[in-house]
Amino acid sequence: MTIQPLHLSAISLTIFHITDINTTVLSSIGAVQISHEHDRMPDFLKEWLQDDMQFLCAETQISPGQCCKFTNAWGVTYLAREFRVKEEQPKILVTGPFLLQVPDVNRISLNFKLDQQKRIELEGFYRGLKLISTARVQSLANIFEQIEGISQTDIRELEVRPQTAESPRQKKIELMLQQRDEAYIDLVELRYEIEQEMTLAVQHGDQELVQQVQGKMKNLYDFSERFPNQPVRALRNALIILNTLLRVAARNVNVQPFFLHQISEKFAKRIERTETIDSLNKLMATMHDEYCKLVRLHAVKGYSPLVQKVIQFVSLHYNKPLSLEEISLACHAHPSHISRQFKKETGITVTDYQQRRRIEESKPYLKRGDASIKEIAESIGFDDAGYFTRIFKKLEGMTPTDYQKV
Repeated sequence: MTIQPLHLSAISLTIFHITDINTTVLSSIGAVQISHEHDRMPDFLKEWLQDDMQFLCAETQISPGQCCKFTNAWGVTYLAREFRVKEEQPKILVTGPFLLQVPDVNRISLNFKLDQQKRIELEGFYRGLKLISTARVQSLANIFEQIEGISQTDIRELEVRPQTAESPRQKKIELMLQQRDEAYIDLVELRYEIEQEMTLAVQHGDQELVQQVQGKMKNLYDFSERFPNQPVRALRNALIILNTLLRVAARNVNVQPFFLHQISEKFAKRIERTETIDSLNKLMATMHDEYCKLVRLHAVKGYSPLVQKVIQFVSLHYNKPLSLEEISLACHAHPSHISRQFKKETGITVTDYQQRRRIEESKPYLKRGDASIKEIAESIGFDDAGYFTRIFKKLEGMTPTDYQKV
């Protein structure tokens, strides 16, 4: 046997033995070169398996530096990555199928019109598959990143030597057990460091930086051991922590409690109502976006207490006609003083600020496209759709209709 097949075998067997999940090596055209089977696929699913392998082969070559995770219509998941051994043609390593959550057999059976025998086979197949948390998938992807360096290595066997109860080695072990777990302490400190990075990113409303920091957090909040065989519950708990972290970050830049409560409660309910791993991951991205937007729109840190009060009052009543007299009554200051101080600190008038708030509030409605321009204008406080269009174009450089097309 040549070195090349030995190297491929070492790679595939290492992954197979670590995971106890089916592991396959494909050529660049999708031909199976090595296959290690742990879970036998029912015969009626084998055509799907072939299609999945061809799909993964094509997708991994589109993004050769990345792992690809794919969950098919049957609810089973694969992880794949392209790699090269020396100067040979690229290969594709595929691990799977495995489960991210327990599939709904009733729904799948109805979708594919399965008879009773196939349903029984499918249930048995699902029971045999590994149920893996999102954090463990990330750890496996980390290993995939290094697979080109995997090779067969020698093992030196150490002989067992008898130890007395009072041996130096025994005393050393007892001493070690009495000491603090430094590795655990380091992990806790790392969590707090990254939480601080996340807090600062949100406080600046920096959406891109928030995403980068979240990438570092993937394996640091893994509740899979606390909730064995409940990956959805484990990921929900991670999102509950994230929701709290984002809320605290927004509070640190003086976002008004009303807005904090509104967004925090919204996401708390959505987290509990979301039933799939994929949907929870998408919800995580939405949380980042909306908290950053909240900070950009409502953070008032750095302004005087008076201007903070004005901003908060106008933000709460942006869609109502407001006069300086009404604002002065709410903020306990003379209208002229409010007008001068607001312009001095923000660079714009109170009216300009209210119009900008209205325009920002209109954008999600415009993107959804389920309401007319007139209806949107009225909902945000403009009596005249034409006036709304003029203000929108003045501030955004395009009309509301053009914005919908972007």
